[in-house]
Amino acid sequence: MLKQRVITGLIMAPIAVVGVFFLPLYGFAVFVGLIMLVSGWEWAQLAGYSGSSRVIYAGLLGLALPFIYFVSDVYILYILIPGLLWWILAIFFVVSYPAFAKSWSSKVVRSIIGILVLVPAFAAMVQLKTYPDKNYLIVLLLLLIWGADIGAYFTGKAFGERKLAARVSPGKSWAGFYGGLATALIIGSLMALVRPDTVQLDSYEGMIFLGCCGFVAVVSVLGDLTISMFKRNAGVKDSSNLLPGHGGFLDRIDSLLSAGPLFALIVWVVTA
Repeated sequence: MLKQRVITGLIMAPIAVVGVFFLPLYGFAVFVGLIMLVSGWEWAQLAGYSGSSRVIYAGLLGLALPFIYFVSDVYILYILIPGLLWWILAIFFVVSYPAFAKSWSSKVVRSIIGILVLVPAFAAMVQLKTYPDKNYLIVLLLLLIWGADIGAYFTGKAFGERKLAARVSPGKSWAGFYGGLATALIIGSLMALVRPDTVQLDSYEGMIFLGCCGFVAVVSVLGDLTISMFKRNAGVKDSSNLLPGHGGFLDRIDSLLSAGPLFALIVWVVTA
Protein backbone atom coordinates (compact mmCIF):
# COMPACT_ATOMS: atom_id res chain seq x y z
CA MET A 1 0.00 0.00 0.00
CA LEU A 2 2.76 2.45 0.93
CA LYS A 3 4.64 1.64 -2.30
CA GLN A 4 1.50 2.30 -4.33
CA ARG A 5 0.92 5.61 -2.54
CA VAL A 6 4.48 6.74 -3.19
CA ILE A 7 4.42 5.77 -6.89
CA THR A 8 1.03 7.44 -7.43
CA GLY A 9 2.21 10.53 -5.57
CA LEU A 10 5.36 10.78 -7.68
CA ILE A 11 3.22 10.66 -10.82
CA MET A 12 0.61 13.11 -9.56
CA ALA A 13 3.00 15.71 -8.15
CA PRO A 14 4.54 16.98 -11.42
CA ILE A 15 1.10 16.97 -13.08
CA ALA A 16 -0.27 19.10 -10.24
CA VAL A 17 2.70 21.49 -10.42
CA VAL A 18 2.24 22.01 -14.15
CA GLY A 19 -1.51 22.42 -13.74
CA VAL A 20 -1.23 25.05 -11.02
CA PHE A 21 1.81 27.07 -12.07
CA PHE A 22 2.28 26.81 -15.82
CA LEU A 23 -1.16 26.69 -17.38
CA PRO A 24 -2.95 29.89 -18.43
CA LEU A 25 -6.41 30.60 -17.02
CA TYR A 26 -8.27 28.64 -19.68
CA GLY A 27 -5.92 25.65 -19.42
CA PHE A 28 -6.15 25.77 -15.63
CA ALA A 29 -9.95 25.76 -15.86
CA VAL A 30 -9.80 22.69 -18.11
CA PHE A 31 -7.36 21.01 -15.69
CA VAL A 32 -9.57 21.64 -12.65
CA GLY A 33 -12.68 20.85 -14.68
CA LEU A 34 -11.35 17.41 -15.58
CA ILE A 35 -10.70 16.69 -11.91
CA MET A 36 -14.25 17.78 -11.06
CA LEU A 37 -15.61 15.70 -13.94
CA VAL A 38 -13.97 12.54 -12.61
CA SER A 39 -15.03 13.49 -9.08
CA GLY A 40 -18.59 13.88 -10.38
CA TRP A 41 -18.43 10.34 -11.76
CA GLU A 42 -17.27 9.15 -8.34
CA TRP A 43 -19.95 11.18 -6.57
CA ALA A 44 -22.59 9.52 -8.75
CA GLN A 45 -21.79 6.23 -7.01
CA LEU A 46 -22.29 7.87 -3.61
CA ALA A 47 -25.58 9.26 -4.91
CA GLY A 48 -26.77 5.76 -5.77
CA TYR A 49 -26.12 5.59 -9.51
CA SER A 50 -24.36 2.78 -11.33
CA GLY A 51 -23.25 1.90 -14.85
CA SER A 52 -24.12 4.37 -17.58
CA SER A 53 -26.10 6.52 -15.13
CA ARG A 54 -22.83 7.54 -13.49
CA VAL A 55 -21.43 8.62 -16.85
CA ILE A 56 -24.57 10.61 -17.63
CA TYR A 57 -24.39 12.42 -14.27
CA ALA A 58 -20.73 13.28 -14.80
CA GLY A 59 -21.50 14.35 -18.36
CA LEU A 60 -24.22 16.76 -17.26
CA LEU A 61 -21.81 18.21 -14.73
CA GLY A 62 -19.22 18.55 -17.49
CA LEU A 63 -21.70 20.50 -19.63
CA ALA A 64 -22.30 22.94 -16.77
CA LEU A 65 -18.64 23.71 -16.05
CA PRO A 66 -17.87 25.73 -19.22
CA PHE A 67 -20.89 27.92 -18.46
CA ILE A 68 -19.64 28.43 -14.91
CA TYR A 69 -16.22 29.35 -16.29
CA PHE A 70 -17.61 32.14 -18.43
CA VAL A 71 -19.97 33.64 -15.85
CA SER A 72 -18.09 33.04 -12.60
CA ASP A 73 -16.12 36.29 -12.72
CA VAL A 74 -19.33 38.35 -12.70
CA TYR A 75 -21.64 36.06 -10.73
CA ILE A 76 -19.11 34.48 -8.40
CA LEU A 77 -21.13 35.23 -5.25
CA TYR A 78 -24.21 33.54 -6.72
CA ILE A 79 -22.09 30.41 -7.16
CA LEU A 80 -20.07 30.43 -3.95
CA ILE A 81 -22.82 31.32 -1.48
CA PRO A 82 -25.18 28.39 -2.28
CA GLY A 83 -22.20 26.07 -1.87
CA LEU A 84 -21.26 27.62 1.46
CA LEU A 85 -24.86 27.36 2.65
CA TRP A 86 -24.71 23.65 1.90
CA TRP A 87 -21.55 23.30 3.98
CA ILE A 88 -23.26 25.03 6.91
CA LEU A 89 -26.09 22.50 6.63
CA ALA A 90 -23.53 19.71 6.34
CA ILE A 91 -22.31 20.47 9.87
CA PHE A 92 -25.72 19.44 11.20
CA PHE A 93 -25.81 16.26 9.14
CA VAL A 94 -22.29 15.21 10.16
CA VAL A 95 -22.85 15.88 13.86
CA SER A 96 -26.21 14.10 13.91
CA TYR A 97 -25.35 11.20 11.58
CA PRO A 98 -27.08 8.82 11.05
CA ALA A 99 -30.20 10.31 12.65
CA PHE A 100 -31.20 12.47 9.69
CA ALA A 101 -29.60 10.48 6.87
CA LYS A 102 -33.02 9.74 5.40
CA SER A 103 -33.49 13.44 4.63
CA TRP A 104 -30.73 13.27 2.01
CA SER A 105 -30.94 9.59 1.06
CA SER A 106 -32.86 9.97 -2.22
CA LYS A 107 -30.94 10.04 -5.50
CA VAL A 108 -32.41 13.42 -6.40
CA VAL A 109 -31.26 15.09 -3.19
CA ARG A 110 -27.80 13.54 -3.35
CA SER A 111 -27.52 14.55 -7.01
CA ILE A 112 -28.26 18.16 -6.09
CA ILE A 113 -25.79 18.01 -3.21
CA GLY A 114 -23.13 16.81 -5.65
CA ILE A 115 -23.65 19.96 -7.72
CA LEU A 116 -23.44 22.14 -4.60
CA VAL A 117 -20.22 20.38 -3.60
CA LEU A 118 -18.37 20.33 -6.93
CA VAL A 119 -19.47 23.41 -8.90
CA PRO A 120 -18.62 26.08 -6.25
CA ALA A 121 -15.22 24.45 -5.72
CA PHE A 122 -14.53 24.63 -9.46
CA ALA A 123 -15.63 28.28 -9.59
CA ALA A 124 -13.51 29.10 -6.54
CA MET A 125 -10.31 27.71 -8.06
CA VAL A 126 -10.94 29.48 -11.37
CA GLN A 127 -11.64 32.73 -9.52
CA LEU A 128 -8.37 32.47 -7.57
CA LYS A 129 -6.49 32.01 -10.84
CA THR A 130 -7.71 35.43 -12.06
CA TYR A 131 -5.90 37.43 -9.34
CA PRO A 132 -2.44 38.96 -9.82
CA ASP A 133 -1.19 36.90 -6.83
CA LYS A 134 -2.87 33.75 -8.17
CA ASN A 135 0.00 31.33 -7.53
CA TYR A 136 0.57 32.62 -4.00
CA LEU A 137 -3.13 32.35 -3.17
CA ILE A 138 -3.54 28.84 -4.57
CA VAL A 139 -0.38 27.60 -2.85
CA LEU A 140 -1.52 29.17 0.43
CA LEU A 141 -4.90 27.42 0.15
CA LEU A 142 -3.34 24.05 -0.66
CA LEU A 143 -0.72 24.30 2.08
CA LEU A 144 -3.36 25.18 4.68
CA ILE A 145 -5.40 22.13 3.66
CA TRP A 146 -2.43 19.78 3.49
CA GLY A 147 -0.96 21.17 6.70
CA ALA A 148 -4.22 20.68 8.57
CA ASP A 149 -4.45 17.12 7.27
CA ILE A 150 -0.84 16.17 8.05
CA GLY A 151 -0.89 17.88 11.45
CA ALA A 152 -4.13 16.12 12.32
CA TYR A 153 -2.72 12.74 11.30
CA PHE A 154 0.39 12.89 13.47
CA THR A 155 -1.13 14.53 16.55
CA GLY A 156 -4.16 12.27 16.32
CA LYS A 157 -1.93 9.21 16.07
CA ALA A 158 0.05 10.32 19.11
CA PHE A 159 -2.66 11.76 21.36
CA GLY A 160 -6.02 10.96 19.77
CA GLU A 161 -8.35 9.34 22.26
CA ARG A 162 -11.48 11.48 22.23
CA LYS A 163 -13.11 10.99 18.82
CA LEU A 164 -14.18 13.94 16.71
CA ALA A 165 -17.02 12.23 14.82
CA ALA A 166 -16.86 8.53 15.60
CA ARG A 167 -20.00 7.58 13.66
CA VAL A 168 -18.67 9.23 10.50
CA SER A 169 -14.89 8.82 10.65
CA PRO A 170 -13.64 6.80 13.64
CA GLY A 171 -10.00 7.63 12.92
CA LYS A 172 -10.36 11.36 13.54
CA SER A 173 -9.91 12.82 17.01
CA TRP A 174 -10.15 16.18 18.74
CA ALA A 175 -6.41 16.07 19.37
CA GLY A 176 -5.89 15.67 15.64
CA PHE A 177 -8.27 18.54 14.98
CA TYR A 178 -6.32 20.89 17.25
CA GLY A 179 -3.00 19.64 15.90
CA GLY A 180 -4.14 20.27 12.35
CA LEU A 181 -5.34 23.76 13.27
CA ALA A 182 -2.02 24.57 14.94
CA THR A 183 -0.12 23.33 11.89
CA ALA A 184 -2.25 25.48 9.59
CA LEU A 185 -1.58 28.56 11.74
CA ILE A 186 2.15 27.90 11.58
CA ILE A 187 1.94 27.57 7.80
CA GLY A 188 -0.09 30.78 7.62
CA SER A 189 2.58 32.58 9.65
CA LEU A 190 5.34 31.32 7.37
CA MET A 191 3.41 32.31 4.27
CA ALA A 192 2.89 35.77 5.75
CA LEU A 193 6.65 36.11 6.19
CA VAL A 194 7.01 35.41 2.47
CA ARG A 195 4.90 38.52 1.76
CA PRO A 196 5.93 41.05 4.44
CA ASP A 197 4.90 43.87 2.08
CA THR A 198 1.25 42.86 2.36
CA VAL A 199 0.92 40.92 5.63
CA GLN A 200 2.43 42.09 8.93
CA LEU A 201 1.83 39.49 11.62
CA ASP A 202 2.20 42.02 14.45
CA SER A 203 -0.65 44.13 13.11
CA TYR A 204 -4.43 43.95 13.27
CA GLU A 205 -4.49 42.83 9.63
CA GLY A 206 -2.00 40.09 10.49
CA MET A 207 -4.28 38.74 13.19
CA ILE A 208 -7.20 38.78 10.76
CA PHE A 209 -5.03 36.94 8.22
CA LEU A 210 -4.17 34.20 10.70
CA GLY A 211 -7.78 33.99 11.83
CA CYS A 212 -8.87 33.43 8.24
CA CYS A 213 -6.17 30.79 7.79
CA GLY A 214 -7.44 28.96 10.86
CA PHE A 215 -11.04 29.25 9.70
CA VAL A 216 -10.18 27.79 6.29
CA ALA A 217 -8.33 24.89 7.96
CA VAL A 218 -11.30 24.14 10.22
CA VAL A 219 -13.72 24.16 7.28
CA SER A 220 -11.42 21.84 5.34
CA VAL A 221 -12.03 19.21 8.03
CA LEU A 222 -15.76 19.51 7.36
CA GLY A 223 -15.21 18.56 3.72
CA ASP A 224 -13.29 15.47 4.76
CA LEU A 225 -15.95 14.42 7.27
CA THR A 226 -18.82 15.07 4.88
CA ILE A 227 -17.39 12.93 2.08
CA SER A 228 -16.64 10.25 4.67
CA MET A 229 -20.28 10.41 5.77
CA PHE A 230 -21.54 9.86 2.22
CA LYS A 231 -19.08 7.02 1.67
CA ARG A 232 -20.13 5.35 4.91
CA ASN A 233 -23.78 5.71 3.95
CA ALA A 234 -23.03 4.16 0.55
CA GLY A 235 -21.06 1.34 2.16
CA VAL A 236 -17.76 2.05 0.36
CA LYS A 237 -14.29 2.75 1.73
CA ASP A 238 -13.04 4.87 -1.17
CA SER A 239 -14.83 6.90 -3.82
CA SER A 240 -13.05 4.81 -6.49
CA ASN A 241 -9.75 3.00 -7.12
CA LEU A 242 -8.49 5.32 -9.85
CA LEU A 243 -5.50 6.42 -7.74
CA PRO A 244 -3.76 3.29 -6.40
CA GLY A 245 -3.03 3.67 -2.71
CA HIS A 246 -5.04 6.90 -2.51
CA GLY A 247 -8.56 5.83 -3.46
CA GLY A 248 -10.27 8.23 -5.83
CA PHE A 249 -10.06 11.86 -6.82
CA LEU A 250 -12.92 12.71 -4.47
CA ASP A 251 -10.90 11.24 -1.60
CA ARG A 252 -7.99 13.55 -2.46
CA ILE A 253 -9.93 16.80 -2.89
CA ASP A 254 -12.58 16.37 -0.18
CA SER A 255 -11.07 19.10 2.02
CA LEU A 256 -10.63 21.43 -0.94
CA LEU A 257 -14.32 21.13 -1.79
CA SER A 258 -15.32 22.89 1.43
CA ALA A 259 -12.28 25.11 2.02
CA GLY A 260 -11.95 26.36 -1.57
CA PRO A 261 -15.23 28.32 -1.77
CA LEU A 262 -14.68 29.86 1.67
CA PHE A 263 -11.13 30.88 0.79
CA ALA A 264 -12.26 32.37 -2.53
CA LEU A 265 -15.01 34.34 -0.77
CA ILE A 266 -12.53 35.72 1.76
CA VAL A 267 -10.17 36.81 -1.03
CA TRP A 268 -13.09 38.38 -2.91
CA VAL A 269 -14.10 40.38 0.18
CA VAL A 270 -10.53 41.54 0.82
CA THR A 271 -9.89 42.58 -2.77
CA ALA A 272 -13.35 44.03 -3.56
